[in-house]
Amino acid sequence: MFSILARLVQRHSWFVLLAWALVTYILFQYAPLWEQITRDDDVRFFPRDYPSVIGQELLERGFPQDAASSQVVLIHERADGPLTPADLAVVEDRVAKFHEFSQRDPELGVKKIDTHRTPVIGPRLIGKASDGPGQAVLSIVSLRGTYLARKTRIAVDKILEYLDGTPPLPQGLRRVVSGSAVVGHDINSAANASIDSTTKTTIALVVIILLLVYRSPLLAMIPLLTIALSVVASMKVIALLTVVPGLSFQVITITKVFLVVVLFGAGTDYCLFLIARYREELARGNSRPEALREAITQVGGALMASAGTVIVGLGMLYFSSFAKIRYTGPAIAISLTVALIAALTLAPILLSWLRGAIFWPFRAPRHEQGKNIEEEARGRSWLSGFWFRVADLVVTYPLTILALCLAGLVPLAVVGARTTANYSQLADLDPDRPSVVGASVIRRYFAVGELSPTSAFVHNTRLDFRSEEGRAAVREVTRRLVAIPAVAEVRSLTQPLGRPPVPEAEMSLVQRMADQALRAVADSRYVSVRPADRADVNHIARFDIVFKSDPFSPASLDGLEEVREALVSSSRSGQPLHGTAAIGLAGSTSAVNDLKTVTTADQQRMYVLVTLGVYAILVALLRRPGICLYLIFTVVLGYLASLGVTELVFRALHHSTEPWGGLDWTVGFFLFVILVAVGEDYNILLMARVIEEEEKHGVTEGTRLAVAHTGGIISSCGLIMAGTFGSMLTGTLTSLRELGFALGLGILLDTFLVRPILVPAFVVVMERLRAERPMGRAAALPAALDQRSPQSRFQPAGVAPKGEGRLHPDAIDSCLGEIYED
Repeated sequence: MFSILARLVQRHSWFVLLAWALVTYILFQYAPLWEQITRDDDVRFFPRDYPSVIGQELLERGFPQDAASSQVVLIHERADGPLTPADLAVVEDRVAKFHEFSQRDPELGVKKIDTHRTPVIGPRLIGKASDGPGQAVLSIVSLRGTYLARKTRIAVDKILEYLDGTPPLPQGLRRVVSGSAVVGHDINSAANASIDSTTKTTIALVVIILLLVYRSPLLAMIPLLTIALSVVASMKVIALLTVVPGLSFQVITITKVFLVVVLFGAGTDYCLFLIARYREELARGNSRPEALREAITQVGGALMASAGTVIVGLGMLYFSSFAKIRYTGPAIAISLTVALIAALTLAPILLSWLRGAIFWPFRAPRHEQGKNIEEEARGRSWLSGFWFRVADLVVTYPLTILALCLAGLVPLAVVGARTTANYSQLADLDPDRPSVVGASVIRRYFAVGELSPTSAFVHNTRLDFRSEEGRAAVREVTRRLVAIPAVAEVRSLTQPLGRPPVPEAEMSLVQRMADQALRAVADSRYVSVRPADRADVNHIARFDIVFKSDPFSPASLDGLEEVREALVSSSRSGQPLHGTAAIGLAGSTSAVNDLKTVTTADQQRMYVLVTLGVYAILVALLRRPGICLYLIFTVVLGYLASLGVTELVFRALHHSTEPWGGLDWTVGFFLFVILVAVGEDYNILLMARVIEEEEKHGVTEGTRLAVAHTGGIISSCGLIMAGTFGSMLTGTLTSLRELGFALGLGILLDTFLVRPILVPAFVVVMERLRAERPMGRAAALPAALDQRSPQSRFQPAGVAPKGEGRLHPDAIDSCLGEIYED
């Protein structure tokens, strides 16, 4: 197959280039722009039976006037004392002008604005500092878009721009912003900035490393041109898939980071392996056409198999429940397929066309007659000599080296296995982001849960919630919710101000009149009035729940689970909400909790599917199930060790007032999938060379030669891959920095420890154990004699045909010694 590809590339290079040009033209002609098709709306990506999806549907059906999905919270604060009437008048004036501004631009999606003058909720929006004389007032702008949606980010950009252009506030009064919409805006803005910085850093690192490795500008240019075209073409292919009828393919904004990083890392590796084998064949004395043909033929299968592990591993993400993950994995897998095709077609054409000029300012490697090829390889560079020495040590002391490596990795792996995932959105942002600054101010005056209260909805066709029976049910459920430790307050039909009402017998006449007015307003706010199905009027009740902690924190997520359990238990037979048809939870906390639920289930599923998929590829290629199982073990061990080191490093660097909450959930998820896939990528390239060499030299000597010959190129590839992942450290999102560090470290561990030491040491140990068995010893000499090909057995003593290995004298001595001892 690959010999046919080699002939096609060498004899019909113009045809291959025209095919690429035609495909690229079609993609640019019909594929939409990437920015037009990216999506980030978490709620819309969850399965339909999840609480946040049900809650959003009940909110839109029963409370269309309040059907907002995120909030911008304007906080006006006087830190040195109480707010004056003049301060409140300024706030009212500014909010009124903002309302006029929002009405002129419907694309902002402003649903409503709640202020301290708003009935029911208004009095709760003025708070006194818990640690001083200060006072603050909140104005809550409700938006239609969910907090991570692209349209919300654009709306918040416009709102912030408008606020920056308003006149200065009176002295001592300051305004900050926060709320779930601002949190989402800051996350999306940081993600976009991270994409730009990561892309630039990735390209710069690849250029520098290629120049250091090759010291030949033209040779370094070949992988760059090949992968640059692959990135552009693959992005267009993915964008085109989103408009294919019936496919429902989706693209996430952050996908671009993974696509660029993985493609520049893995795609460059493919080109480097091809170029390294081309140089090796030239050094053996082959002509340029012969060397290129041999390189494509020998490396093509290994590249396809190694790329296959990554493609299959990432492709398995398609079976995730969470749409963000379901489409991100296949998108990267598709881009890697494009990169593999480019590496096996475009890169060889450039190598062929540029001929000897690619090695300028140095000469092309060539074999000098009468000189030992291994000695030439050892002396080619300091890196080559280093890997020959490593290979010698590994085959000489395999058991000792294996034990030392495992002793160092296992304790770190234990730490990695005990890490917990963090789903806090605020923890993902730098302290100077507007939403984080605003949240810190809110904490002084209110329960920080006011950033984004959770709304719980109960749909019960048996109860009319405006009747006395319905009110009694709401009163009892409210009491149960308030008793939950994580809840700061509950606002509902029976306590719209967030506290139990004064008994009617204790009210004055004025208080009774005010209470009746409040009750009329509360009825419309907390009981459905205009559902799409008129039969559901008065049958959907709403509870607004404010948590004591950050809406995205683990404490709030645990509290939300208790809220849901309280509602479910209240809906059982004999309980106040008996007959409930649906329970939904709307708000940012609910969205994050559903994110935790779906990603935890997907992660467990991916552990199994990715591992089995990669293992199947390994067995199909190597046909050695035991060795393949060990290869999986080493990569999983490297994954856990990398996770453990990342946990220790970032916990040590954590200096926030908030306690350490663990690594972001994306770290463990994507680290496993990418490391298992990419780690086996390098193992396949090594083992393919082991199999090739052991046919000529036996298992031990073949392993030594495979480690020595692939060490330099795999270490170069590993440095490039680690560098590209490490470029994510330049991003502004904490999750990307954690993931970039973990991936870079994992690749370095795999490149310099797992692949050159753990794997070959195990292969040699197993071979020695096999040889120590009686049947193994008896067969040792015939096996050693059979190491030569049929043609070489008929050559004069000490002479071997070109390309064939010789029987190593040590192998004969060892076999004769063992037979003599027996």
